[in-house]
Amino acid sequence: MPSSSSRSNMSELLTVELICSDFPSLPFEGRAVVFLGIQHKKDILEETPATAQEKTFTLQVKVSEGKDGSPNFTGPYVFGKTGDKFLYLVWFMKTPIGNEGFRRAKIKLQDLSWEQIRKAIADQSPIQAKISLTDAKGGPICASLKAPYINWTT
Repeated sequence: MPSSSSRSNMSELLTVELICSDFPSLPFEGRAVVFLGIQHKKDILEETPATAQEKTFTLQVKVSEGKDGSPNFTGPYVFGKTGDKFLYLVWFMKTPIGNEGFRRAKIKLQDLSWEQIRKAIADQSPIQAKISLTDAKGGPICASLKAPYINWTT
């Protein structure tokens, strides 16, 4: 990545792995058949039954230097405003008219440092987020994920 003294519009691809475990018990709020997926634009991809033991979502995002020097993330999996970019994990049920999402979990990309990003790109290895999917009440995790529910490693 360019240093702040030599800004450019260069962007690099960064591979992100979301390693999801500790799926919640079912039924949940009357929902017996629940799925987890990753949001890609308006679609939900890689639908995984909530009865799974573990699921790894592997995706790529573009990273470039933002106007303030911080990492800026873009791509079809990335949502949010500059300075607050994130990925969505979506909890949903299948219905006759399509998927019905009922909770989403935000994986905040701004939690990543330039050091982690540069190391992953240089090593050609993914940045990994280990995610525990069950909240303190035993339901599907949602909202902006924080420790101890998410742990980033390179």
